[in-house]
Amino acid sequence: MSEQQLRVIVAGGGPAAIETILALHDLAPNTFEVDLLTPGADLVLRPYEVLAPFHEGRGRRYPLAQIAEDANARLVHDRVESVDAEARRIVTHAGAEYPYDALVLAVGAQRVHPIRGALPFRGSTDANVLRALLMQAHSGRHRRMAFIVPGGSTWPMPMYELALHTAAWLEERGIHSVPLTLVSPEPKPLAGFGPAASAEVAGLLDAHGVAFVHGHATQLRGDRLTLVGGDELEFDHAITLPRLMGSQIAGLPADRDGFLPVDKFGRITGIDSVFAAGDATTFPIKQGGLATQQADGIAEQLAARAGMTVEPQPFAPVLRAIMFAGRETRYLLTSFDEDGEPCSTVSTEPLWTPPSKIAGRYLAPYLATTATESSGVPALH
Repeated sequence: MSEQQLRVIVAGGGPAAIETILALHDLAPNTFEVDLLTPGADLVLRPYEVLAPFHEGRGRRYPLAQIAEDANARLVHDRVESVDAEARRIVTHAGAEYPYDALVLAVGAQRVHPIRGALPFRGSTDANVLRALLMQAHSGRHRRMAFIVPGGSTWPMPMYELALHTAAWLEERGIHSVPLTLVSPEPKPLAGFGPAASAEVAGLLDAHGVAFVHGHATQLRGDRLTLVGGDELEFDHAITLPRLMGSQIAGLPADRDGFLPVDKFGRITGIDSVFAAGDATTFPIKQGGLATQQADGIAEQLAARAGMTVEPQPFAPVLRAIMFAGRETRYLLTSFDEDGEPCSTVSTEPLWTPPSKIAGRYLAPYLATTATESSGVPALH
């Protein structure tokens, strides 16, 4: 290994981790010794799994072995248990120890069930539950359904997509007697995207007959959904997203929910040469595209440290999201001003290329042109 070569461990197997190794390979080829440390076998693009209950689309999984090989990284099936920052060494779940010059933690978050009595939707693994509810409605057993965005850290988009897709599915079958409601702590639909996007989504909900209720749901007992403050709503079935909690790693600082505090360059507070990106961090918006932007900044810093002519840029989030809105699609683009206020653009046509739900600078083109999907994933149709 040359004097300038760095041993980099990238922990995780999601968009932020893969964006990191792809960016390092592009910015400084043959410069780093990179280990991709993850317990999984595939990169799973979960945003597409919202279509699974409707027998539409397909699972999107990509073998990590192929991705690691293409990025000149070594794949290690394990996960980080603790970090000794002073010795620059990690200990894994399997008990192995690995030294590092730089450590990038893109380990994601733990998903916990937030609302007692509600049915969780975590992706394709829960598709059959919602599918069964749809078939009940189709057979004449009409039920009032609530789609709940929980409080705390989460990414709300899938709940809007599920509600709108359910409305379209019922309408196509002539079923008009199933009231649908979306309950969210957000003051307005997708308020975090900015006024233009929020107004567009509110219009879509209204056009599809989905009522919006601003409220923080706590539990479903019988047919009554309780909100913070004591108000109750009547529903027969409620579906909720998981709430996210940080994956606490021994030896590193974390907030009360287990998320890793980072600065605008992705450096963990008070820890030298340890970085974090994506859902594992304290950044409040948990979205794959933003995670890749954080990863890009980290890769730029490491490339500069290795002597490349790269000017690292601080994280300046630009939110790109595709909403599957029933039989329609909306592209939402949101930037934030110096005060953190969102400014959004909405279109029925793509606003970025390639038009991926996870718009990573390196990840999206790689998956569109190079990667081969896992053959072990059946089509959802």
